[in-house]
Amino acid sequence: MPEYSTIPIGLRIFLMILIIILLLIVGFIILNNMGVIEGSDLLAPFYNLFGIQPKTTIDVDDPLLLAKQRLAKDFDAISLREEELYRWQEELASTELEINQKIEELTESGKSLEEKEKSIKELEKEYDDSRERLVQMANQFTGMPPEEAVNIMLEMDDLEVVDLLSTVEELAAEAGEMSLVPYWFTLMPPERAARIRQLWQ
Repeated sequence: MPEYSTIPIGLRIFLMILIIILLLIVGFIILNNMGVIEGSDLLAPFYNLFGIQPKTTIDVDDPLLLAKQRLAKDFDAISLREEELYRWQEELASTELEINQKIEELTESGKSLEEKEKSIKELEKEYDDSRERLVQMANQFTGMPPEEAVNIMLEMDDLEVVDLLSTVEELAAEAGEMSLVPYWFTLMPPERAARIRQLWQ
């Protein structure tokens, strides 16, 4: 018993027509590439669709043929130069961005250093002012009667007394004179003198 196709006749006709159209297009492309017919303009959409570079025909009788070829080469060179310049431009932009980031980092580092330098100067000024006050106090206490000087020291904080006695010792050593500090210790209560000596060491 013969077998019949289950494909509808309408679909078979459509497939046959599609195959015929494809064969015509392929034949047209082959004849165009062989130079039998000129249909590059008509086939351009198909070439672009499949990424095929259409074959160009050269008219050897064209008096401007050499000029056109030279112009085409110049255009190609210009295109390559433009691509190279664009790449350089991108590299320069990237380098400029890195340089700007480095400048920002250096600026921040500079600000941080300025703040640290300012803090150091303020600390130095505070130390100089404190040193100047201690020198004035040392001179005042040295010029007082020893008992009066010790009575004032007994009302001061231990650390303040230590700073004062250290300054008196330094000034006496610089002037090549005897210091009053040992004598002042003899006038202080023993417990207070011992505590101040312990802090001084």
